[in-house]
Amino acid sequence: MRHHFCLLRASLQTSPTRHFASSSRLTKAFEDGDFVVLRDKRDTSDRSGTLVKLRASKITQTHRGNIQHADIIGKEPRQLIQTSKGTSYRCHVPTLAEYVRFTPRLVTPLYPSDTNLIVSLLDIHVDTPSTISETTPALEILEAGTGHGALTLHLSRAIHAANPPIPKALAYAGSQEPEDAVYLGESVSDLEQDNLDAWKKDRRAIVHTLDISAKHSKHAQKIVEGFRRGIYAGNVDFHVGDVSAWIAEQKALRKTEEPFLSHVFLDLPNAHHHLAHVAPALHVNGLLAVFNPSVTQIVKCVEDIREHKMPYLLDQVVELGASSIREWDIRSVKPRATLKKAEEQTSNSDEELPDPVEGQQERDAELAEDLAKGEGEWAMVCRPTAFQKVVGGGFLALWRRMEQY
Repeated sequence: MRHHFCLLRASLQTSPTRHFASSSRLTKAFEDGDFVVLRDKRDTSDRSGTLVKLRASKITQTHRGNIQHADIIGKEPRQLIQTSKGTSYRCHVPTLAEYVRFTPRLVTPLYPSDTNLIVSLLDIHVDTPSTISETTPALEILEAGTGHGALTLHLSRAIHAANPPIPKALAYAGSQEPEDAVYLGESVSDLEQDNLDAWKKDRRAIVHTLDISAKHSKHAQKIVEGFRRGIYAGNVDFHVGDVSAWIAEQKALRKTEEPFLSHVFLDLPNAHHHLAHVAPALHVNGLLAVFNPSVTQIVKCVEDIREHKMPYLLDQVVELGASSIREWDIRSVKPRATLKKAEEQTSNSDEELPDPVEGQQERDAELAEDLAKGEGEWAMVCRPTAFQKVVGGGFLALWRRMEQY
């Protein structure tokens, strides 16, 4: 018994060799506990389907007949199964986009078109653990507003390669052993938890995701752990509470005032309340992203940053629309005297054409004069500047952290 338990401890503490096979799940036969998308054989659209978690003893009911889960287990992706009424369904491994769309939600998720764009704009780059120096600070991302966990999954996938693999025995699984073996007062679950804690200390990239609702956070954690048996769950730490309070707690735990966050994403209705607390925790040149349904909420952030002289430089503002993504120009401008009237200007045909940058500044000033309530007050310029087709909704603003001035 002692020898067996020592072997068990050794197996838990030995990290397996990293294998790079991103498509292995797409060819492996379905097992009990896997998620599968069932789609009518005649349906070629990837927008429809039924997401099912396989349990050998369960049945899924459709209007075209019942489907025995036991008939799916052992099948390979894209193979056909028959319902009780003889209708053919095809079994698919759910993509991340399908998984987000089809899983039950308590709140409206950020959809794949939006999450993919957000991750792309954050410009995340990671390397494998073997090429990262132990002295290099870990890449830490804060997501405030976990919601459904859709962006959490996309962020975790983006940083996944930076972390060492979770030992086999510690991989997230839905099944539980009926009995927990105990030896010398130490259980298998205790050993696994100790080993998981040790593994987490070696992570080189982490997503801290925080939500004010414990209920939403718990649901999102289940969503993240459910995707492909929790392949990305180990990269994520879930928290409940207020953003500013969490940052203060982290500073106290780390016993330092040095910045520790590489990027911050705020999906909050009152994001501007937290900007001053985020800045000291964000690395210089790190990105702050704010996602809101209304451009006026983004405007409020711009105004607060200017008014309180926060060390942020606005990179861009884009609109994620139902049929388009439009980049927005949002700036504080101060009114000044308009140009001399046309009749006072020379009409010499040999005169140089006006500089386009100066011309834009002049139009900004004229617009600001219309918006400002009085002479010398600041006003906001808010207008679309570019157009590109995509699917989504809301406004995304990105600031880069500057040196404190």
